[in-house]
Amino acid sequence: MTARYRRCGHGTGPRHPGDRKAVAEFTAMLAARQSPAPWTRRGDVAVRIDERGPERGRPLPEQQPDTAPHAPVLIHPDTRTALTGTLHCAQARIHGERTSPYRLLTHALAGRDLPPGTDLST
Repeated sequence: MTARYRRCGHGTGPRHPGDRKAVAEFTAMLAARQSPAPWTRRGDVAVRIDERGPERGRPLPEQQPDTAPHAPVLIHPDTRTALTGTLHCAQARIHGERTSPYRLLTHALAGRDLPPGTDLST
């Protein structure tokens, strides 16, 4: 019995459909990191926690859009449950509007907890 495996990127011939999807997701993630969409102060925001990448943050509903510092709650990218309480976030930590390619970079998707003592005020 022989099993068919997807080939690595060095083989000849057309790519497997699963490979094309993975390459497209990775390319979209790189493009989103290099040129983030500006945050319009509505909807979810990408908040930079550490060097890994941005987490999904949701501003409090009662917060005015033009107030600083911002007070987002970090949420899970898939289940949309809160991961933290309200954090005071400096404008420099906001990467831009949260888009779907950032999902690959979150701590929750990687199965890791947020760093202890997360401070976003600087």
